[in-house]
Amino acid sequence: MNSDKKSSLLYVLKILSRYTDKKHLLTYGDIARKLREEHNSDLERKTIARNIEILMDNGYDIVKNGNNGVYLGTRDFEDGELMFLTDAIYSSKSIPTKYAKDLVEKLTRNNSIYDRRRYTHLEKFDDTSRSDNKQLFYTIEQIEEAISNNKKIEFQYGSYTQDKKLKLRKDGKVYKINPYYMVNNRGKYYLVCNYDKYDDISNYKIENIANIRILDEEIKPLKTLPGQANFSIREYMKEHIYMTMGDSVVAKLKVSNEDKINDIVDWFGCDISIQKQKGEIYVNIRVNEEALVYWALQYGENIEIVSPTSTREKIKAVLKSMLEKYDK
Repeated sequence: MNSDKKSSLLYVLKILSRYTDKKHLLTYGDIARKLREEHNSDLERKTIARNIEILMDNGYDIVKNGNNGVYLGTRDFEDGELMFLTDAIYSSKSIPTKYAKDLVEKLTRNNSIYDRRRYTHLEKFDDTSRSDNKQLFYTIEQIEEAISNNKKIEFQYGSYTQDKKLKLRKDGKVYKINPYYMVNNRGKYYLVCNYDKYDDISNYKIENIANIRILDEEIKPLKTLPGQANFSIREYMKEHIYMTMGDSVVAKLKVSNEDKINDIVDWFGCDISIQKQKGEIYVNIRVNEEALVYWALQYGENIEIVSPTSTREKIKAVLKSMLEKYDK
């Protein structure tokens, strides 16, 4: 097949992809007009019909509807799949607004211009707090490459200041890290890793990472860290609901009413223990203690931490400090 024929096939496919769907069909005459307007290509209707047959013979789902015209049926994503993916992009707090829009445009590029308009309502998520770190995708790519090749990485780490700019911590200190997993926790991306100086597990917010570099050094294997021989990222995520660091505890919660179990499942999943004793509902969970303190403050009106005592004391101290502020 010569280049002109290949080009004409491609042009016809582009027109079908861009301007047709189940509700919007094009006749061969419509396609010929679009080809002249957009590609300066003058094809006869018989040639267009033959090109469509060739495309169909090669697996393209082109649907004919008599004199009403034709349309491209199957796309890369089903409507529900595409809506789910675009929702995920727009609700992510780690993806800057501009890049979120670019990603959605790439996802919907293979859809008709009419279908693409259905996703413009997602602009309402622009009010969501977002990172403005332009290096986010590059950082993710570097971390993925390092994990895939079992290599250590170095980076600087920052936090946002009152001028909403990322300021490097500790005068730009360089952290040497053994990377293990990247996780998405409630719209933010985190690196689960080991700071090379120590033997515990750390979490770093990926959008706060700057000037990353892959080293030519093999990582310290995760399962060689003390107490991590049976490490499970699934269990780790369940325990570290806020991606805080530190030890986990087995906690017993007293729930004011059965409706609140739904909130517990939302945060900790269904792998929890629930008992009813003397008319009271109790739930046992394993969770990072610092995260549990924060979580208990959020749900304290309806949930009481019964044990461990150390966690109760930490919650009491935080509540006392808060009460003193609000009593002034």
